[in-house]
Amino acid sequence: MEFEDFKKYVEENCRAKSIFFPKVTKYITEQVNSDENKVYLSPSQIESEVKKGWNDALKNLYAKVNKKVKTKKTDSYPVKVEKWLAEMSELEILDEFTDSIDDMEFE
Repeated sequence: MEFEDFKKYVEENCRAKSIFFPKVTKYITEQVNSDENKVYLSPSQIESEVKKGWNDALKNLYAKVNKKVKTKKTDSYPVKVEKWLAEMSELEILDEFTDSIDDMEFE
């Protein structure tokens, strides 16, 4: 499964993104507004940082699943996707990912 297809599937089939974006936006905004901060970020720059963080989280998840999925070079793309989906379901990847995002805390 290609990363972009994986990303789309995760975003459409779990609520992790809806938890991640407000949580990380709040954290970065608080950091920017803190007295110790020496860097100014506009709202669009904060949004960009949140998107980068989301993509990084998805890339880490993709790499984790990629290690577990067994596909053959001769498998067609739809067969590879089915193997990915089956492995993700078996490992409860979406639930685990959502829970980890929900439990994420910043110091």
